[in-house]
Amino acid sequence: MNYTQLITDSQEHSKGKVCSKCKEHKLLSEFSKRRRSKDGLSFSCKSCSKEYRDSQCRFNRWYVTKRKDGKRAGWEWDIEPEDIPVVRIRETITEARNRKYYSWEAVEYPKVCPILGLELDWGMNGLNNNSPSLDRIDPTKGYIPGNVMMMSQLANKMKSNATTEQLNQFSRYHLFGNNNEKDITEVKVA
Repeated sequence: MNYTQLITDSQEHSKGKVCSKCKEHKLLSEFSKRRRSKDGLSFSCKSCSKEYRDSQCRFNRWYVTKRKDGKRAGWEWDIEPEDIPVVRIRETITEARNRKYYSWEAVEYPKVCPILGLELDWGMNGLNNNSPSLDRIDPTKGYIPGNVMMMSQLANKMKSNATTEQLNQFSRYHLFGNNNEKDITEVKVA
């Protein structure tokens, strides 16, 4: 028996753990950090976690993240996914260990920005111009039923907190040049 190899193998084994999904022994670097677990690492390896995330409903992932961010920012959040125009969901109930687990997935959700016609990128690959964005129609109110609309990040950035008149003036300037009613030298800077 080669004891040197046995010792080397046991040392390598101690540098890893078994993934709860694929049941393979992997190096610790193959696991994401998780403060709440005893060893400080997630239960499943990065590749199994990615596979699970990719199998989830993209709209569900986006909505849960958006809700968490909105609440953290202090905005009123009283909407459910079906309160967003064009969104339809299907709820599922799973029973395990004498408990019922409720979950949902979007059956229908916007694929194109209604303002600019851009295809929305639901890949959650960072923020870009065609990322989905939940707009508050009246920016003084929170995320409440009747005050939200899906659009692209670019359309929402363009709208920002501008009034209808400011958006009209902006559009006239870009369409017709500096032919607005007021001469730019007459406008007072606030």
